[in-house]
Amino acid sequence: MFKSIQKSGRIAAVAIGLLAALSPLAAPPAALAGGSVPTPELEKSYSFKTSSDHSYVSHLDLDSGYCYLFDREDKNSVKKVSLINLDDGSTTPVDVPKKSLDSMNVSWDGQLLWIEGSNLVVFSPEKKRQSVHSLEPGKYTQDYAFISENGETACVIQHDSDDNHSYALYDLKTDNKMQVDHTESDWSWVALSKDGNYFYIVSTNADKSTVTLKVFDIKTGSTKSNTTKVNKITDSVEIYSILQLPDSEDLILQGDSFLIKADRDANLSTIFNDEDHAFANGYSSSGSCNYYPVYLSNGSGDLFDDSYYLNLQKANLGVIDLQNGNTISSIAFPFGDGDLCDISHNGGVLLGRYTDDDRSSACLVDAQTGAKSEFDSHWCSPYFMNGDREIWTDYYDDDDPTTLHVNIYKSNIPHSLPDDVLYFVQTHLPFVIGGGVAIILIIGGTIVVLCIRKKRAKAANGAVAAAPKPQRKQRRRQKRAQLNVAVPTAPGMPVNPTEPARFCRHCGTQLVPEAQFCPTCGQKVD
Repeated sequence: MFKSIQKSGRIAAVAIGLLAALSPLAAPPAALAGGSVPTPELEKSYSFKTSSDHSYVSHLDLDSGYCYLFDREDKNSVKKVSLINLDDGSTTPVDVPKKSLDSMNVSWDGQLLWIEGSNLVVFSPEKKRQSVHSLEPGKYTQDYAFISENGETACVIQHDSDDNHSYALYDLKTDNKMQVDHTESDWSWVALSKDGNYFYIVSTNADKSTVTLKVFDIKTGSTKSNTTKVNKITDSVEIYSILQLPDSEDLILQGDSFLIKADRDANLSTIFNDEDHAFANGYSSSGSCNYYPVYLSNGSGDLFDDSYYLNLQKANLGVIDLQNGNTISSIAFPFGDGDLCDISHNGGVLLGRYTDDDRSSACLVDAQTGAKSEFDSHWCSPYFMNGDREIWTDYYDDDDPTTLHVNIYKSNIPHSLPDDVLYFVQTHLPFVIGGGVAIILIIGGTIVVLCIRKKRAKAANGAVAAAPKPQRKQRRRQKRAQLNVAVPTAPGMPVNPTEPARFCRHCGTQLVPEAQFCPTCGQKVD
């Protein structure tokens, strides 16, 4: 039985593997007929009362089905936080102590973290439950924390009285402090690997025009480091964002004019590093970062103005395939005075905020042709969600700056069958695993029953075959004996063989014994 289950499991694994292999071969959704883009359809609309228009909703966790409303009284003060269920728009207050509000942070999978005394608290939106992890007290003030993608490692960022930053790492399964406890005099970008086994620190040196990556092996405490030189386009050399590729542990380091790929062995490979390519500060995609925006000079002006600001409106907007560094599209900047907000999962459709002197709206743009489809006529922040199958927008009421509106649209971007199947598997993994186990058990049980029946039938046939067969002569004698057996007659009137038959002398009819008249002619007989 277990062999049958293992075989069925292998078949299921091969099937999922084939789907994964076929997904890159699927026709890209961006290749839309006639170079057009679909028009999104409004699915849901919610409204939330806030303390001021400085309040906001987190966008990191839209794919989890939940997000958080951070209610602010002013630019710097968070009053309270609520969990929003995106299925029905219902809100649930999250009990965060007032002293901990400034330490809140949202993980990529939608968990809310905060520092409470000497504890790290992790709130799960699905379970609506908190888990508390002990932190070692020390001379540092604990600012905030983030966790690895698998939820097993936490990095707590702290500072001392001299404003030196310390990074303390904890195993959340045991709450034990890890071997790495690193201090930096200057603020740096930091990240954890998806499996929580490696810790990255990225720093820059404007005088030397260098970028340095340090990689700490959390389990062993060993360290690797590497430095690369970049072209200094502006007065400073800064890292504006660090992104993780979805299908590997590699990182993407983004500055003003450079894009660098880094791995856990501290290898640095430059994707772009010249005056002809520029990148928007702080861009981050809500979905896959396999594709990334790039701004290219179109001959109408420099990419950077005298103040070293990126001239978005004077640049072409392109899309880079981060797997190979190729620029797969380039069009005139399509958002007027607005900006790009997101890119579809295959890099073919751009999502942004279009604005000019008269109006504002969200819009989809074909990255190959520049064709646009406008929707939601508000100054809003659109983002893809659920594998770019839906679009999120939020904006404040024109007549009431304390009412925040949220709209969720069906994007109508087509997806291939392998994409849909893989997306279903990824988003319903517990259901898929449970259903797969049930199917395997049913198939395995059926195979076992059939094997038992087959074994019993084989045993019965073997018993018949073991009986000695009669010889040919013996079979003939038995047949001859059967033919010679007298067949019994049906019971009838007894016949006396010694009495002769009698006939009518008038008509010749045979008469029964002792008859006095003929049954045919009626004449009296002797």
